[in-house]
Amino acid sequence: MEPKEELQRARAAYFTALETGEELENKKFTYAWCLIYMKDHEEIRTGITLLQELAEIKSLQREALYYLAVAQYRLEMYMLARNTLKQLLAIDPNNKPALDLKALIEHVLRKEGAIGLAVFSGGVAAAAGVALAVGAALVKRR
Repeated sequence: MEPKEELQRARAAYFTALETGEELENKKFTYAWCLIYMKDHEEIRTGITLLQELAEIKSLQREALYYLAVAQYRLEMYMLARNTLKQLLAIDPNNKPALDLKALIEHVLRKEGAIGLAVFSGGVAAAAGVALAVGAALVKRR
C-alpha cells in the first residue's frame, strides 16, 4: 500500500473514531504515525500535535514520545527531539530505539557545531584579512 493511501485510511478511521469514540486512542496513534512519515512538513506538524496529546496517556506515553522525537528529528528540531528523548529515557532508560536516535541526534549536533564553528572561524579570518588589507593600503598611502 502506498504511504498516501495508508494515510487516507488512517485519517478516515481516526475521524470515524472521533464520532463513535471506538478505539480513539489507537486510531489517533496510527494516524499520527502515518503523518510523521510524510514529506510535507505541515502533515508532520499535525502528527506532532497528535503525538503530544497521546504522550499524556500513560499507556501510550513511551511510543508517543519516541515517535514525537522521530518527527522532531525529521523537521530538524534536534534540541526538541533530544529533550523528548530525555523524557522517554527517564521513564525507560534501556529503550534501544530511543538510545539509537539520541546517538544519531548527538552526532548531527556535533557535526552542525563543527560546521558552524568552521563558518564562524572562516568569517572571522576573512574579516581579519580585510582589516589587514585595508591597514596595509592606509600605510602605503602615508
